[in-house]
Amino acid sequence: MKSERILIIDDHALIVEGYKNVLLLDNERYEIDTAFSCEEGFSKLEIARSHGFYYDIICLDMNLPAYDEMSILSGEDLGLLARKWFPKTKLVVLTMYNDNYRLYNIMKSLEPEAFLLKRDISPQEFSTAIRKCTQGEIYYSHTVNAMLRSTITSDFVLDKIDRSILHYLSKGILTKELPEYIPMSLGGIEKRKRVMKEIFDIKGGDLVLVDFAKKHGFL
Repeated sequence: MKSERILIIDDHALIVEGYKNVLLLDNERYEIDTAFSCEEGFSKLEIARSHGFYYDIICLDMNLPAYDEMSILSGEDLGLLARKWFPKTKLVVLTMYNDNYRLYNIMKSLEPEAFLLKRDISPQEFSTAIRKCTQGEIYYSHTVNAMLRSTITSDFVLDKIDRSILHYLSKGILTKELPEYIPMSLGGIEKRKRVMKEIFDIKGGDLVLVDFAKKHGFL
């Protein structure tokens, strides 16, 4: 019987150990690898790609220390990279975010095979999510399903460029300096900012946009 390769990416060592313990209780044949930041996660994916193997399942936190050098700013970016490099890999998103805007964006951009809120996770539910994935099924926790149904009506999704704009603005980079960090013209960046403000129905300058992004889990 083939062993399942599983990569756990989370910046909390105790949480990672908890996930590993649950997995190994379920199946001793799991081959488990770990990473604790975007940089480490990127390195694991790059090693897999260069050695010609892939992870069957990636358990992925969204809020991770960024890897600015490679423009990997969050777990979402790692998930998008995994989707690009390893189409057969199943993504299990485990997040503290509970904001509808953020959850909706994660769902639309990554389309994870399993999606759970950390506050709801029990060993049994985590085990169920992994088992469903190995069987080719989708598993979204009850809370995630309820939140996604409750208020979201727009198809607007922040892509990597939008999130990069927010990331650098939050670091104090001025809009006029953003083309040095993002492969887009100043006019294109201004348009992106304007669209984000219109969609989120907010008025004001960059600080207002950044504050909204922080409150809703985009930063």
